[in-house]
Amino acid sequence: MKIVQIISYYPPHLGGMENAAKEISERLAKKGHNIEVFTSDVCCEKGRLKPTKNLKIHYLKSFEFAHAPIIFSLFFKLISISRNSIIHLHIGPTFTPEIVWLASKIRKFPYIAHTYIDVGQSGKLGFLLPLYKKMVLKKVLTKAKKVICITEEYKNFMSDMYKIEKNKISTIPNGTSKEFFMKKKNNLYNRITLLFVGRLAIQKNIPRLINAVSLLKEKVTLHIVGEGEKRREIEELIFDKRLNNVILHGKKTGKDLLRFYKIADIFVLPSDVEAIPLVLVEAMASGTPIIASDILGVREFVGDTGVLVNPPTPENFAKAIEDLIDDKNLRKKLSEKGKRKAKQYNWDEIVEKFENVYREVLNETNKE
Repeated sequence: MKIVQIISYYPPHLGGMENAAKEISERLAKKGHNIEVFTSDVCCEKGRLKPTKNLKIHYLKSFEFAHAPIIFSLFFKLISISRNSIIHLHIGPTFTPEIVWLASKIRKFPYIAHTYIDVGQSGKLGFLLPLYKKMVLKKVLTKAKKVICITEEYKNFMSDMYKIEKNKISTIPNGTSKEFFMKKKNNLYNRITLLFVGRLAIQKNIPRLINAVSLLKEKVTLHIVGEGEKRREIEELIFDKRLNNVILHGKKTGKDLLRFYKIADIFVLPSDVEAIPLVLVEAMASGTPIIASDILGVREFVGDTGVLVNPPTPENFAKAIEDLIDDKNLRKKLSEKGKRKAKQYNWDEIVEKFENVYREVLNETNKE
């Protein structure tokens, strides 16, 4: 099959959606499909991923406006591709989804809309988001041939929110790779290691975690792995709280990232908005017990394999962390449960589910 992946950002740009698109694209290419990726060139100054057999990546000239890339040539690229191609749109920031919808309307090609999270308002132009969702995003989603959601809970939410017929929605979760199934490194220090991995973005609410750490009586070290627009704010909060046990490491990938999972005693996710973050699957695979906000998308996935904090206040996070530190048997139990669950999220098996959706779209299109 000829499959075109369209996404606002792509690695080396940091983000769970970006990494998911990369895994899907690379594994489809290895299975012999002809894959093209169209994305922005934002954050590619230090290098771009090179094409491989069956996989071409087009980093198109772009500039950012209101935390979203405007990709100048995307529309013209789309109206020139073969109508027999499968168009897989990863729904992220504004501008890119509506370009795909417009090109589809003109060329009459079907597309698949892959949703991850339903983001809330942020930034100076955030007040426009509800109008954008009602006037634009709803149209993009309802006009898609198929919609992919990460969890059943999100499927129900998106169906109700955007009036999408449920028979058009498929549930396909994120996955993990075998590298994350590892043997833990023994903790040689008299202090628990906490870990956060992800973008330093507003929806992750990392200040909530830092405030929680400042309330702890237990000796801990918090490692924050990731980059993003909130880094300066986070640095200032760490300084104001005089916390010498909170360390910002920046972006880490490959073996450098695996090292943090190997030493972590507890993985903490203080987010306001999520679906199934890749980092939760990675944490489970590595045998790291999870403490996370009790929010849409996370609660369904974590279930009884971790600790859910409700309401997700700094005080409640601090209590959850201290309770889990004190209960070594529970940490071991959650570690074992998480590993078993993570085995259900093998990327190769998940990619087969995408192939099934692609074939379904092709068959329906050919009948029209």
